[in-house]
Amino acid sequence: MLAVPPPCAPPRWTALPDGVEGWLVTRYGDARAVLSDPRFIRDPARVARLRGAAGLAPAHGRGFGVGRGSTLLHVDPPEHTRLRRAVGPMFTTRRAESHGSLIDELARTLVGRCAGSGMADLVCDLAVPLAVGVLCQVAGLPPADHARFGPSVRRVHRIDQGSGAGQRTVEAISALDRYLEERIARGRASGVLAELVDSERLSEDEVIALGRDLLVGGYESTANLISGGLALLLAEPSRYERVRRDPTLVGATVEESLHQVAPFPELEARYAAEAVEVGGTLISAGDAVVVNVAAANRDPDRFPAAERWSVDEPGGHLSFGHGAHHCLGAVLARREADAALRAVINGLGDLRLGCRPEELEWEPGLSPGLRSLPVRFTARPPSGHAG
Repeated sequence: MLAVPPPCAPPRWTALPDGVEGWLVTRYGDARAVLSDPRFIRDPARVARLRGAAGLAPAHGRGFGVGRGSTLLHVDPPEHTRLRRAVGPMFTTRRAESHGSLIDELARTLVGRCAGSGMADLVCDLAVPLAVGVLCQVAGLPPADHARFGPSVRRVHRIDQGSGAGQRTVEAISALDRYLEERIARGRASGVLAELVDSERLSEDEVIALGRDLLVGGYESTANLISGGLALLLAEPSRYERVRRDPTLVGATVEESLHQVAPFPELEARYAAEAVEVGGTLISAGDAVVVNVAAANRDPDRFPAAERWSVDEPGGHLSFGHGAHHCLGAVLARREADAALRAVINGLGDLRLGCRPEELEWEPGLSPGLRSLPVRFTARPPSGHAG
């Protein structure tokens, strides 16, 4: 079962996933306030100085201050603004749509390969290969290289609190850096990676860090959105049938999937650069603050029917974050989920779950994902262009 988010309540002091204590923020208004307030910082050097001055040991989130360069997640303006301006044009709506034909074609091809069997696992047969294929096309990497970088990405995403967990994460990030260094050194970069290399605004370390951002954030979370959204859609057959009969609801269905299945339910810690009041609670300088967007998406004060699947109510979810660190790949992730759902509706027709909804197993992690999504349907002649 997908983990149930904590209840919405004022910020509360608790043990955070990265082994430090801090404030957990769960209410929608509080979450937006923290995510948009520049007094909550991410820069590792500033955090270390701040927490040292406060008499506290420096604390690092997963990947915080590790690896070459600084990722967009781990710097504040003006550095964040500079990096965002350098890479932002590569992830506009226009650029995402320029990949639209490839995304649609790949989704249809993957679904078409399943059509003749009458059964499929929409995690390994659709969601993962679609997300990996699109990432490799956009980033300029050969799909076969997923065998090299995939295990390290999974290690970074995994929630591992065992002995030596931090070292294993460091090793995974170092492995991703070495992979990117090799691609660049051999002149084998293309796509977005080549554009980063050619950018006069970026240092070599920054290119490596942004490339690592692409690998870590660019496909597992999208695959989990696709499979998790389909699972929720199929949990009640009437939901799927309604969208199947009215494909104009596909866009709203993707947004409801995002609302219900946040790709990253809990965001990495931010730190108060000065005393800040959030939701009536005073947060002291140096305190860690973690926003649980999955909980915020279910805040009854903002979403009165948050626990009920609905494609008829306004959006407003925080699943791609908010403020300066709003997810750069949001448009592309939505486009992939849209293509996957349309391919399923057109290519697999009378789709139904191959197990009871409560039997589906979720892999815990920073981006929780289904281990499998078995489905059944009336078999059709196999085709590379279903629908």
